[in-house]
Amino acid sequence: MNSNLKHLSQLLVLAAVPFIAGSCSDKNDDVEPVTPDENLNEKALAAANRLFVEQTVQPTYEGLAQSTAQMIEALESFGSDGSQSSLEQATEAWKEARQYWEWSEAFLFGAASGYGIDPHIDTWPFDAASFTTYMSKYQPATDEDDASLMSEAIAPGQNLTGFHAVEYLLFRDGQVRPADEVTADELWFCLEASHDLYLSASKLVSAWNGRLDQSMQTVLEEAEFEPAAFGEEFIGAGQAGSRWSTISLASVNIIEGCQDIIDEVAHSKIGAPYTGEDVSYIESPHAWNSITDFYDNIMSCKHALYGLSPSVSNYTAKSPATGSLMAYCQANYPTEAAAAIQALDHALEQVGSMRRPFVNYYSDGSAGAAIDALEQLDDALGALKRCL
Repeated sequence: MNSNLKHLSQLLVLAAVPFIAGSCSDKNDDVEPVTPDENLNEKALAAANRLFVEQTVQPTYEGLAQSTAQMIEALESFGSDGSQSSLEQATEAWKEARQYWEWSEAFLFGAASGYGIDPHIDTWPFDAASFTTYMSKYQPATDEDDASLMSEAIAPGQNLTGFHAVEYLLFRDGQVRPADEVTADELWFCLEASHDLYLSASKLVSAWNGRLDQSMQTVLEEAEFEPAAFGEEFIGAGQAGSRWSTISLASVNIIEGCQDIIDEVAHSKIGAPYTGEDVSYIESPHAWNSITDFYDNIMSCKHALYGLSPSVSNYTAKSPATGSLMAYCQANYPTEAAAAIQALDHALEQVGSMRRPFVNYYSDGSAGAAIDALEQLDDALGALKRCL
């Protein structure tokens, strides 16, 4: 279908719904609410599901792959010239790749969890002591057998690889390490782990039916990776062959994905250190990127619900995209949608205003305020989910 006609059809569907839809909050009242026309309801949700895949999921994973490729390129430049500027370019690429990954955590369901990619590339806290001991045993930069052994360990591993191994080798106390401190073996490991990150990102692009360039296709062919078509199945929810048996179940999954990461940020990423349950359980402590990670996790919820492409410009976005799940909820369940939007804005404000760096101020009262706001957001999304 022509993209302009498709966009117009989505507008017409959403324009029709408000005049016939009831409020979710009326469901338990004695007065029977007006029920949305089921056909229009399904069409509007199907359009929202498509927008979620094409406007949010696919470009997020494509951005992750591209920024990871840039990190590899910068690290290779550093290997050639040994300059501080090349190393700094690599750290900036790490931060960009990290941001795209955090922007994806509202939709870890599907490929990221199904293929074990989340624990493989993002297990923390990173065990620096064990890693140092491990690296002291091998010289992969100069010994082919050691390099082969470590490559085989990185491919299926999770505790000593991924984002946080690279972070540890590039940063100390929020600063880029001096170039002359990075050893040849450490650079080898950074590159090997970065290539592994790129493979993981390419798998996610492929599994959600995103755009694959030649480099992505090559690494996937070498890895003999044959993914399920999560993007097609999500868009085709309710059809034969989709793991989502109904359109509304797919829409509900969007909200549940948001709730999963909200709960993790509140009670694990912030909560475990803040309550004293585990003061070492701090994400991205060497780059001092923790609060940025938390904020971008909640932004991933905004992207998913609002139907937005990943961008820092969305930090100040006030309105959901036409045809998005939140726009649908505003039209049909305005009370619950307004409460969710308000709670989302409040949670972002509280997380963003936490005292930095988190590794030094994890017990600060601002962390507790952020947890409270995140719990309120979880409750608001739970109420919205019950409407669908």
